[in-house]
Amino acid sequence: MTPLFCSVLEIGGVSPLRALDRLAKGGVPVYDVQKVSPTCLKIRIKSKDRKKIFAIFRGSCYTVKKERAARLSRLPAAVRRRPGFAAGLVLFLLLAAACNRFVLRIDVQGSGAYLRDRAVQLLADAGVRVFAPYGEENAEAARSALLTLPGVVFASVEKNGCCVTVTLEQIEDAPAPAYERSLYSPAAGVVETLTVLRGTALVAEGDAVAAGQELVGGWFETEGGERRETFASARCSLLCTRVYEYAFAERSEESERRALAAARLSAGGEAVAQKISARGSGGETIYTVELTVRVRCSVNL
Repeated sequence: MTPLFCSVLEIGGVSPLRALDRLAKGGVPVYDVQKVSPTCLKIRIKSKDRKKIFAIFRGSCYTVKKERAARLSRLPAAVRRRPGFAAGLVLFLLLAAACNRFVLRIDVQGSGAYLRDRAVQLLADAGVRVFAPYGEENAEAARSALLTLPGVVFASVEKNGCCVTVTLEQIEDAPAPAYERSLYSPAAGVVETLTVLRGTALVAEGDAVAAGQELVGGWFETEGGERRETFASARCSLLCTRVYEYAFAERSEESERRALAAARLSAGGEAVAQKISARGSGGETIYTVELTVRVRCSVNL
């Protein structure tokens, strides 16, 4: 890799390629060798090796000509030629770096942006204010203070250039959940399982229940026999018997399968047992399908 501070030299002689051997023996690294003519090479060397090269070729048949400085080696000369411009450039860079440390604007965004005035005051109390230097410790103190604003659940303070961006996010108060008081049977059947987490069970497993019957009440009794209102939290599975009839023009296995499929689709639950029978009526075959269906229900779970 060519060094940043380097010089371009021209070496002339009858056999300029041998000059590279002399430089290698002298411990001088050479970069970007170009053959300008049969008797001239153009090379790049480190600026600090210039005196060493002239010493190596002193009294030899080779001529060494310094063409120009390269890359950053020309910077000192350019500064000497234009001192006013260089001073102005340095002053500009210093002012830019200094201004970048200061806060020139504060923006507040997010769902809590309407709290801007209070947020800016909290920032100022923490040391983050316009025309003041920005410090990460002050910003951290400001973040903690912003979280004390009403309803604010997230607060961030970030600096980009000379602008400080404050993000405030609020969450609306969640409405109180509406609890159902009791668990009611969605259909007539037999209680298969009943699990009560809250409330009072009014039926037991194996009991026959009607549609709409209260299975778990939203209350409980204390040890002293006092009845207190609450909300039920429970789950239940019922075994319900449902009967369907379907008429087909002829009696066949295909007709039987269609009758079973139609009954399962109409039942809308998990069929755990089935029974099918057929009888003739007026030239048609009537299929009677009796299904035992598991129906699940729950409240506040």
